[in-house]
Amino acid sequence: MRWWNETWQWAGLRVINALARSVPVEHEWVAYGDSPRHHLDWYRHPTPGVRPTVLFFYGGNWRSGRRQDYRFVADTVMTLGCDVVVPDYRLYPHVRFTDILRDARMATEAVLERIEPNHPLVLLGHSAGAQLGALLTLNASLLSDPARVSGFIGLAGPYDFYPFTENDHWELFGPEPAYPASQPINFVRADAPPLFLLHGADDTRVRRGHSKSLMLKQQAAGGHAERRVYPGLGHVDLVVAFSRLHRRDNPVVRDVAEIIETLSASATPPCRSDGD
Repeated sequence: MRWWNETWQWAGLRVINALARSVPVEHEWVAYGDSPRHHLDWYRHPTPGVRPTVLFFYGGNWRSGRRQDYRFVADTVMTLGCDVVVPDYRLYPHVRFTDILRDARMATEAVLERIEPNHPLVLLGHSAGAQLGALLTLNASLLSDPARVSGFIGLAGPYDFYPFTENDHWELFGPEPAYPASQPINFVRADAPPLFLLHGADDTRVRRGHSKSLMLKQQAAGGHAERRVYPGLGHVDLVVAFSRLHRRDNPVVRDVAEIIETLSASATPPCRSDGD
């Protein structure tokens, strides 16, 4: 699966998305703010029922990405019996991280306003999106009702990356007093929703030590955190696993299904897989 590279990443996403749409779906386009980037795609099963909602934040180094390019993630997560939301958010260098995080907060609040309290909400994110999801899960000041989040699944996320190693990150996450607020590891707490941190053993973009560091500090704080490392997988492989070409018997998708079922078992029927 190491065929992926950044030079043709977006072309690859278009191909993957062309193979998606394998389940019946109702699609709603929702504005959660005033910016052209303040929109989200909401994918629902056409049959009524109480099921988990998975809110997916894509990555892209906080500077790239479109919700339309991740239809394939929604497609696969829907085969697990869940509804899925994929929001856009504003990007650097047009805004700084404080605005990006504000957008993620607004999108999450918009979802919470539209689902019933007994519907589990699971945050799922890849790379920069995993950092956003981890902050929303751990920093109790970010959401009006943080207990509504059932749990967090992070794919190849950066959680402990200060001091910064990329030159423009000093500006992106600035000003200097705001630097600590960008690090999920600074918000570990015993009463946080469970964290499930998935990482590729061969990830050279965001090394798996990020997941280990957050897991150990969250456990030391008395919270629940688990880490799963996948031999032979790199940074983008963890999200490509959700493509229709790769999801069959894929350990990443299998573990995500198991985690969502665990998080939602007390409130909803178990998630199910179509076996594809």
